[in-house]
Amino acid sequence: MSDYTWLAPAVLCGLIALVGNVVLGQQVLQRQIIFIDLAVAQVAALGAALSQYWLNHYALFSGSWLGEIIGPWVMSLLLCGLIAVMEKRHQQHLEPMIGSLFVVSASLAVLLVSKDPHGADFIHRILNGQLLWSTWDDVWPLAIITAGMLLLVWSKPAFMQGSGFYLIFAILMPITVKLTGIYLEFALLVIPALCATALKGARFFIASICIGIAGILSGIAASAHYDLPSGASIVVTLFLAGLLFNLWIQPVISKRANTRAF
Repeated sequence: MSDYTWLAPAVLCGLIALVGNVVLGQQVLQRQIIFIDLAVAQVAALGAALSQYWLNHYALFSGSWLGEIIGPWVMSLLLCGLIAVMEKRHQQHLEPMIGSLFVVSASLAVLLVSKDPHGADFIHRILNGQLLWSTWDDVWPLAIITAGMLLLVWSKPAFMQGSGFYLIFAILMPITVKLTGIYLEFALLVIPALCATALKGARFFIASICIGIAGILSGIAASAHYDLPSGASIVVTLFLAGLLFNLWIQPVISKRANTRAF
């Protein structure tokens, strides 16, 4: 058992990211802006590239946590502010607009790293993340910001219904993407919430969290045991967990709910 204690930070980071994404995922599905996660995650990646290739030249930011995260934060806040404005003025075409922003930001990131011999490694790291190699230093910032978000949502539920949703999204997303990568971040946001969307209230959150826990733990175990990329492994196991939930467990829950209704 002690041989696997080094995985504890990865498991905790994955589970904390899951909680934040379930809360945000419900809003994403309700607003029907699925592409927002890909767009913000990709813009955060573009910000990470700016931090690495530009801000790191300044002593204030070089080698620090702030230096790594300030670029993604600034870019994410700018994008989410833009999306909030577009939601009010161009609701009908909001989703294709967000998709276009994703493609443009992805292309800019590729152009930015194209002259770097290690650029391909940077893109690979951004897409697949480095969750398996998380440390305790990665746990605390994610835990503190996620706890702050949960406290805000609990104390002021109306905040998430308006433009405040975009502010929370822009602050939490870059920290999560730094660890999970774009693929896993999108999967954590959409798959648990989508698979549990037929349930309401506490049942929705319990089901989403259970799906996520099953996917994260089995994915990390497979990644560590077979030496596979952690992000891609968890995406696959998360999908399988959601599929099994929809095929076997949700029908039982729905049947019991209908029986009680009668």
